[in-house]
Amino acid sequence: MPDFPIIDTHLHIWDMDRLKYSAFEGHPLFGKSYQIEDYQRDCGDVEVEAMVFVECFADFTETGGQYIDEIKFVEDSARRDPRIKGIVPMAPLEWGSRVLPMLSEMNANHSSVKGIRRIMEFDDDPRGLTLSPDFIEGVNLLHEFGWHFEINVNFTQMDIIREFVQHIPNVPMILDHCGKPGIREGALAQFRDDIRDLATHPNMWIKLSDLPPYADPANWTDKDLRPYIDATIETFGFGRTIYAGDWPICLQATSLPRWVETLDNALVGASEKELRAFYRDNANTFYRLGL
Repeated sequence: MPDFPIIDTHLHIWDMDRLKYSAFEGHPLFGKSYQIEDYQRDCGDVEVEAMVFVECFADFTETGGQYIDEIKFVEDSARRDPRIKGIVPMAPLEWGSRVLPMLSEMNANHSSVKGIRRIMEFDDDPRGLTLSPDFIEGVNLLHEFGWHFEINVNFTQMDIIREFVQHIPNVPMILDHCGKPGIREGALAQFRDDIRDLATHPNMWIKLSDLPPYADPANWTDKDLRPYIDATIETFGFGRTIYAGDWPICLQATSLPRWVETLDNALVGASEKELRAFYRDNANTFYRLGL
């Protein structure tokens, strides 16, 4: 384990009695509430200085959603654990300029908001959504608030993202979970090519998180993940790569302590400065946590 407290930039918590999450209903692992106290228990020996909450795909429609309600739930959780220093909610950026009043409300009333995630991966038409003029306009509006955009797709959709980022010159962006690479499919060459292209954009960062589910969730080994970890560090360097746990989604394949141990093994030989950048300092900078 790192010999200093780390920052976890991808915490999920949800309350099924307070909000509606149809995507999780009936799921054997995720079909129940996960509260901040559950996270505290599952950290084990991992010492966490601060966390950033990332939205949990709470139900929404073409005309509205639980966007502000989810922020308020997380704010209540942060009163029980003040280590929650940042919130990345969902917002309907596909509304284009019509989303501006909602973003302005978030900015005015919820100071912990650091950026926005609008998942493209599960949309009926990921390409049509991501490359639509209104969506691109909505993402570019984040620049007005000093916020970033969080990208969530899988490896079969990375061609969309390679085109999308060309339209977002000024908003910082981060690729969640390394773009969910095709580890099980052996798509290492594609992964290297995709992230090499993304890394040419100076406003693009990458989140090294939750790779085990994309290998064999039940039988993955460090050896399965190592080429993807190595490629990430080689391409983005320790300057633009950020640690995250993705709890409780990670529980389908690993625990938080085992994930950190896997990264520790892969990063043997890194300097103290590089490790601190990866596990803590980059997160503090990118998410503007002021720690």
